[in-house]
Amino acid sequence: MASSRRTGWVILAAVAGAVVAGSLTARRRRHPADPPTRLPEPSPLPTSPPLSEPSALPISPSPLSGPPTSDPSRALVRMAVWAGVVVVLCILTVVVTRPDEPAPRRFDALTALPHPPPSGPSPWPVTAPLPLAACQSLIAERPTLTYGICGDETAGFDRLHDAPSADPNDPRYAGAALPTGLSTDGRICVAGSERPVLDTVRPTLSASFTQTDGLRSIQSTFQITGVYGRTAEDLQLPGDSGDPLKATLELFRHGRLKHGESYRWRVRGTPPSIGAGGWSPWCEFTIPARTPDDLGLDDNRDYRATLTPAQWREVMKVGPGRMDAIGPIEAAAKATGPAPVTLEGRVWTDVVNALAWTASQNDDQAVWDLADLVSSALNGPSHVTMGHPRN
Repeated sequence: MASSRRTGWVILAAVAGAVVAGSLTARRRRHPADPPTRLPEPSPLPTSPPLSEPSALPISPSPLSGPPTSDPSRALVRMAVWAGVVVVLCILTVVVTRPDEPAPRRFDALTALPHPPPSGPSPWPVTAPLPLAACQSLIAERPTLTYGICGDETAGFDRLHDAPSADPNDPRYAGAALPTGLSTDGRICVAGSERPVLDTVRPTLSASFTQTDGLRSIQSTFQITGVYGRTAEDLQLPGDSGDPLKATLELFRHGRLKHGESYRWRVRGTPPSIGAGGWSPWCEFTIPARTPDDLGLDDNRDYRATLTPAQWREVMKVGPGRMDAIGPIEAAAKATGPAPVTLEGRVWTDVVNALAWTASQNDDQAVWDLADLVSSALNGPSHVTMGHPRN
């Protein structure tokens, strides 16, 4: 406020100075301080008028004779100019010294709007936190406007791993949709020594939410981290779209976890852009050293598989799934004896995945056997699925 007052007085002084300077300049132009001296013209020789005819025109006094006469209209103009200056200065003084009006609270400015304004989101970011129930209702009404819509913090701080799970009896969560019915790839939520051992590196995580009147949809956030500490596979992701009142995360859409690791996960009923609490309890699970849906290969490391030329020809008939695998496999198919093929781990993963997908789509046991053969040659699972249904 003090800074704005100083700025106002500086503007007032500048305007007043400009007005006064302009007035003085105009006056100096009208009345020069030192007018140039005029020399009298030489008088002509006196001549006597004819005595017979008197002059018809009256004789006027010389302009150089006597003091200059003043114009009363000029004085009136100067008075009007100065009166205008005084009025302008008075108006500016009132404007500058008027006390500032309190700015509207940004929270009130947003929550007072029953619907998004036609021109877009409110220009005032919200800082005051909303209760979790009100936050979820507001997000359901404005699903595309979520960042900062509920305040910087909503019913708890958005800490990655140490925020406590929501207590349904906590008044902060009154009326909110809290996660329940947690499932880890079809298994109930368990923590501790009873955690399940899964047969996949791409489990599906899901939860339902407590019933809330008037709530049409839920946006969710899933967190995944290690049971014993952070891992390279830690994730914080929005739930996949589907049932509007359930939360699901299908990891086959987002990557795979690591063999031999134990993980934990949880979910809440707000999107990742919201700083919110309302977390579920942690659910734990373990990925074994080998699973049928993954070869367990390092993507960027080279691996060698050796088959007979006839077996490589069968792989070529089905299709290796990668253009960069065609050349080496075609060369091995023309060999006269068992032929090794060396490819990167990510390429082998795509080759076996193409075989498994074809076998699953066509329910073709011969192609399943071929996929098992290539997987075993890479020290992978002997009964591979790559995540595809297999009878």
